[in-house]
Amino acid sequence: MTPRARGCPFCGELMWTYSEECPHCQETLGPPARESVFADQIEVEKLLSGDIGEFALAYLRGAELRGALLGGVDLFGADLAAADLRKADLSRANLSSADLRGANLRGANLREADLSDAHLGGADLREADLRNANLEGSIYDGFTTWPDDLDPQAAGAFMIAEGPRRS
Repeated sequence: MTPRARGCPFCGELMWTYSEECPHCQETLGPPARESVFADQIEVEKLLSGDIGEFALAYLRGAELRGALLGGVDLFGADLAAADLRKADLSRANLSSADLRGANLRGANLREADLSDAHLGGADLREADLRNANLEGSIYDGFTTWPDDLDPQAAGAFMIAEGPRRS
């Protein structure tokens, strides 16, 4: 499997999905500082109201979505970095190419979700239900935590930086 390209969120130039720094504008793509995170509250309210329309490329960084019912929602390329998605229902959701760096997905239902090419660096996926989820091409780091019964590399994910794995 070959890693795919994506657009830099700062300058828009194409770069590899596993890159931590854009080779064009040199912006660091590390996890955001929690205190500098602000979601688009209109988008958050629409999601929480049950509007399951398209939220592709939505700015939901740091959003409080704990326990939200988001099954089947299209969140392609959405910025969900540092979002609180604990125990959220994301079954069959399209999270492909989404930025989930530092997101709390502990206990979330991700059954049959598309997480292909998603950035999962530092995400907490403990106790998450990832049965039949698509992890092909997704990337993670040593700070990503996984359910005990899941081998991310066997599921098609790539580790991008060596570091201590949390358990």
